[in-house]
Amino acid sequence: MRTRLQFVLAALGVASLAPSAFAQGVTVGGQLEANYTYNFNKPSTRNNTYLFNTTDGQFTVNLGEISVSRAAVDDKAGFVLRLITGRVQEAFHALYGTDNILEAYGSTKRSMAGKDMTLDFGQFLSHVGYETPDVGAGNFLSKSFQYQYLQPFVNAGLRGTVPLSEKTSLTGVVANRLDGVKAGASRDLAVGFQVKRTSDASSISLNTMFSRENMGTAAAPRNRQTNVANIVYTNKLSESTAIALDATMRSGKDAANRTYNATGFTGYLTKTLSNENVLGLRAEYLTQNNATSGILPGYLTAPARKPTMNSITASYELGGAFPGARTLLEFRADRAGGAFFPGERAGTVKQDQTSVTFSQIFKI
Repeated sequence: MRTRLQFVLAALGVASLAPSAFAQGVTVGGQLEANYTYNFNKPSTRNNTYLFNTTDGQFTVNLGEISVSRAAVDDKAGFVLRLITGRVQEAFHALYGTDNILEAYGSTKRSMAGKDMTLDFGQFLSHVGYETPDVGAGNFLSKSFQYQYLQPFVNAGLRGTVPLSEKTSLTGVVANRLDGVKAGASRDLAVGFQVKRTSDASSISLNTMFSRENMGTAAAPRNRQTNVANIVYTNKLSESTAIALDATMRSGKDAANRTYNATGFTGYLTKTLSNENVLGLRAEYLTQNNATSGILPGYLTAPARKPTMNSITASYELGGAFPGARTLLEFRADRAGGAFFPGERAGTVKQDQTSVTFSQIFKI
């Protein structure tokens, strides 16, 4: 309740800036997303296994966001502030103990050897992976298991980007940890970088993060090495068709000091049809070398089996169904290498689950 009140007060404060903000080159915006997800497993917990649209069989506000930003130009500093509420914020709070801030960082540019270097300081979205917490990104509402289990979401620290050439840039990050925003976590700093090359229709980036995570408690910390390597490739094949590939390898040690590594591959396809509706397809596969530790959920019914997860998602956006809003329909089928997904009766788990989601996204 307190965080919701804080969000409302902060949102009113941001809204009050709007008349003068635009005159000063500041952009004010936001979005609201509400959805209804029906899980055919009818989980007794009434919760889906998804990261954000966790509530089954109820209309839910997934994300309410107010954002204000200004680009760093010439001798003026820029900034980004994004305040959120809803299921996305609740998931971040449960994971990191964070408040309603999704991103909050200052930005400045400095010319070095004839190149403009950008420096950001604060809390920002991770450079690793194709997906982000933003709803409807890539024409999908739900998040991939690869994003949910293998990749960091946000970092808090210092980020610098410098162009290496007209089409290639290098970004370096020094952050608190892999998901570096949680109070009382490991004092070890995480480091990472991104090398990105773009062309008129495609882009490819190599992304890494190296950190030591606290797998224990604040009173009894057990800091363990965590390494993430990620490649993202996007290509706009035509005016109506685009693809993306996201591959991640994560390795490290758990609290018991056992080594693990996990790998995920996700492919995306979006196609704009003649009626302006958009079809989206996403397929993914994750596997892990150790069945008793690591990142992917363990399977008590098959402890000797290597954990695997795969998922196929189809989305359909109704172009112009409601003026000023995006309407998304999504069908998703998931399968695990062992019983993992909650069933209708308490205590039961299944290997498979399917779900459908209806979502409305309103942009400011």
